[in-house]
Order: sequence, then structure tokens, then C-alpha cells
Amino acid sequence: MRLPVIKEFFVFEIIDILSWFPNKTNPMKFSNDITFKINRFEDLTSVEAFELLKLRSKVFVEEQICVYLDPDENDLSSDHFRGLSNSGELLTYCRIYKSESWHIGRIATKNSARGAGLGAQMVVESIKYCHSKQSSLSIEMSAQVYLTDFYKNLGFTPQGGMYLEDGIPHIKMSYQNNL
Repeated sequence: MRLPVIKEFFVFEIIDILSWFPNKTNPMKFSNDITFKINRFEDLTSVEAFELLKLRSKVFVEEQICVYLDPDENDLSSDHFRGLSNSGELLTYCRIYKSESWHIGRIATKNSARGAGLGAQMVVESIKYCHSKQSSLSIEMSAQVYLTDFYKNLGFTPQGGMYLEDGIPHIKMSYQNNL
């Protein structure tokens, strides 16, 4: 049975959620030691594509014990947003694509880089990017339920009820412009 494993994982992660912010009294103060790069899939080098798929597999397949095919058709039409260290190491990632609204997803931070606020910084930069491209569209995501408060702190609002995606509880969230 898979549910008890997921339940234990979520309880651990909820307790640790505030450690993701660099400064608990001012969670929007971010690191200047990270460079963000945005590429279409066809513009990524083979090494860059490998590194982002490796990070996503490490986080979503290995750490969360969720066996599913991570690369999908949305990768081909997405902007791939990478947060790199000064030495060029991939620390955080997400993909952004547009349909009737903007979609931010596959948000992942390297295990060794967690606790420095890079995930929150990635989301804030993604929101800015979406607004710079077409601010009239809403921004949505399919968030893992245990991260609801994390995304609410960044201006997202839950929409509807919980549903399972690849066996993990998720909730649709939309962005309310307040950054």
C-alpha cells in the first residue's frame, strides 16, 4: 500500500516548510548568488536538458517514490526556467507554458540547495516572467497538497478540492497578483 508512505512524507515536509525561506520574518529577501536562464526545449544543449531531467527525476521519482513518465509533450512547448549557481550548477528549476492561462509546474530544487529560499525565488521569478510576457492571463499550477501554505505565501489561492495526480494528492492553485 502506497498511501502510508506518502502520508509520512507529507507530515515530515509540512513541519519543515518554514526552513525553505531564507529569512522567516522577510521571506521575499532572496539570494543574489543565483542566475536565472530561460530556454525553449530546442534551445537547451543536450547537457542542460539532461541536467534538468535528472533533477526532476531525482525529486519527483526517486525522493517522492513516484514511478511515472516525467517528460511529457508539454516539455516541447515550455519555457524551461533554470536557477544556476555562480559555477553553473543547476540548483532549482521549473517549466512554464501557456494555453488559456500560464502554467507553472515541475518546480524542483536540488536537495543540497534546499533551505535557502531558492524554490520561493524560482516561483517569484516565474510569476514576473509570465507577467512580462502576457500579464492579462491568469497563472495556474497543480500543486502538491502539502505545499499549499508555501504557495499561498507567494500569492496563490487554492481552487477546488484535492485530486490525485500520479498517486500524490494535488490541488489546483491560481495566482493573485500581490507580489
